[in-house]
Amino acid sequence: MLLRIASRISFLLLGFYLGEHFASATVVVLVLESFYISELLLSPIAGSLSDRLGRKPFLLIAPLLGALAALCLLIGSRLYPHPDGSHLDAHLLLLLLLILGGRLLEGATTALNTPACLGYITDTTMGSDRLRVRVMTAFEVATVGGLALAIPFGGQVAKWLGTWGFLVVLVFHILNLLLVIFFVKESHQRANTIADHGSLVESLKMLRDKRIFTFLPAWLSVNTLVGAWITLIVIMLTYPNPAADMRHPHQLLYGGFSKDIATLVFGGFGLFFLLGMGCWMLILPRLRRTTIMIIGLIGLAVCIAALTVINGLGENMASLSASAHTNLLLLLPLVLIGVLLLSGFTPASLTHMATISERKVGKRGAVMGLYSVVLGIGQLIGASIGGMTVDLGGFYGLMGFSVVLGILSLISVIYMRRHQHDLLQ
Repeated sequence: MLLRIASRISFLLLGFYLGEHFASATVVVLVLESFYISELLLSPIAGSLSDRLGRKPFLLIAPLLGALAALCLLIGSRLYPHPDGSHLDAHLLLLLLLILGGRLLEGATTALNTPACLGYITDTTMGSDRLRVRVMTAFEVATVGGLALAIPFGGQVAKWLGTWGFLVVLVFHILNLLLVIFFVKESHQRANTIADHGSLVESLKMLRDKRIFTFLPAWLSVNTLVGAWITLIVIMLTYPNPAADMRHPHQLLYGGFSKDIATLVFGGFGLFFLLGMGCWMLILPRLRRTTIMIIGLIGLAVCIAALTVINGLGENMASLSASAHTNLLLLLPLVLIGVLLLSGFTPASLTHMATISERKVGKRGAVMGLYSVVLGIGQLIGASIGGMTVDLGGFYGLMGFSVVLGILSLISVIYMRRHQHDLLQ
């Protein structure tokens, strides 16, 4: 949770900093999402090596890299507090290199941490499906809880400290390091085999498992959607007016919100997602995993429909009519219901991957490393293509992109269900 809080605060600080100086959402997200290049390349390697070397070394190195990343971003933003994004020169190039280095280091931080953490959990829950469901859900609760706490907190950090807030990120990484050093014990389950050398190609061979391969489209689509929403929504809400209204007029959710209000609203929905996962933790062992995934996708459809209608209520919050305010109050509960339903998809997916990985003796870290690989690919694609759809159609463009992803995920889940791939014990 400390790592997620640190990474999301860093993301918000950098997103606000870039958003103030670059008008194109595509340009901003391409810089931000360079994070996933190093995560994608290093996750399967870290997962495979953690099967042989143990989990704790990777959990120790991760916050060290995160602290170094925070320093890179702090130095870049303080050297150039007001960059001119419209002209490429030596100063702008140096700034972009510092930001790129920082984001690549942050991606490496997650790449080392996540597969080792998931491998550790899989090791310690062997033989107990019920315990695994609870712990994997707890992992996602910590992940989403970190994000939910970080978004409003990061908004306040940005408001009061600006880019000096990267020092706060540094403190979180130090706390994370101390926690691992003094309180995390090494997993007792280590693979003695040396046949499996950690590499991206070797780890991707895990996709030959038909249960992983058929689940991939659903998992990739949802992660693509999550990447697009998490990366773009706060940036879209905080675009300054009147420029935002000129680019995409008559869209309530495109521009005009302050940083603290936008992050509080988004963080509130994140906390609701967290509450939903806590409820699903009690229900998940009693239902088929694909049943929960389908319910989650229904929740996604409810969210998209309600948000699309809300976006068309007016130009901005200050100009809403009395009837539009009433409609907004009626539609917000629908969004919250959709979030509650959607929150079951991720713990069901993680439990599915963990169940598959138990069959891969000595390669559990590598299998769970695919979690980060698909997460990285999905969020990179989601932010990049999602940014293009935002540039083209504003908030409506993002919702149209979300519909396509939801349909692709539903097709994959239905195929899994018909072939009973979710009934593996």
